[in-house]
Amino acid sequence: MERIDKFSKRFDSTLLKATATIKESEVFIDDSVSCDFRAIVVPWYLMDRVVKKVRGTDISAACGSGFPFGFETTETKAYMIRESLRLGPEVRDIDITANISAMKSGDWDYFEREVSYLSGLLKDVTCKVIIEVSYLDTVEIEKACSILMKLPHVDFVKTGTGYGSRPTTLEDVRIIKRVVGDEKGIKVSGGVKSLSQVEDFIAAGADIFGSSNAVAIYREFTEKYPGRTDLA
Repeated sequence: MERIDKFSKRFDSTLLKATATIKESEVFIDDSVSCDFRAIVVPWYLMDRVVKKVRGTDISAACGSGFPFGFETTETKAYMIRESLRLGPEVRDIDITANISAMKSGDWDYFEREVSYLSGLLKDVTCKVIIEVSYLDTVEIEKACSILMKLPHVDFVKTGTGYGSRPTTLEDVRIIKRVVGDEKGIKVSGGVKSLSQVEDFIAAGADIFGSSNAVAIYREFTEKYPGRTDLA
């Protein structure tokens, strides 16, 4: 699993609100680069700006496929993945939104077949699969994670898109952790707004975070723990 040795490297700094402007995105990208996060995400049509800004650094430009409901056909998702990777080698993270309807319908064969195919396109980059826990019950979360455990090119189980029906909870993370153990990473996304939340989620088993508040959380960390590199 991915090694994390700096607090900043726990964050995919994300700006995906519908009203995000070009000017706002440019400021956001610069602020995120200055914090040395693990990855930066902005509206897809502006991702080329992230690619240029992170070139020569170890910060990833991260893109999504199937966001935010996963309803697209498998080939449409594959097309988005290929288009993202064409932006350049700086794109080292792809977050795939699993088909929520398929999971709620109990069509686990479709879920496994699709994610297996798509993750197979990502052997050389980090693959995260969003299962949108806010719409799933405990049994469904466990089932999704047990399938993802069988897929070698899935690196992280991601809790949500940020557009779900509720924020991710500590119990969501504990359920995922019980299934995946230390074999897959856990990315929490959806409602992560403070350092205290991050601390609680890490204690529950989370590894990395997607947040539009990453800059503020990072500054809170440096003020609370001067001289420390990480929470561990």
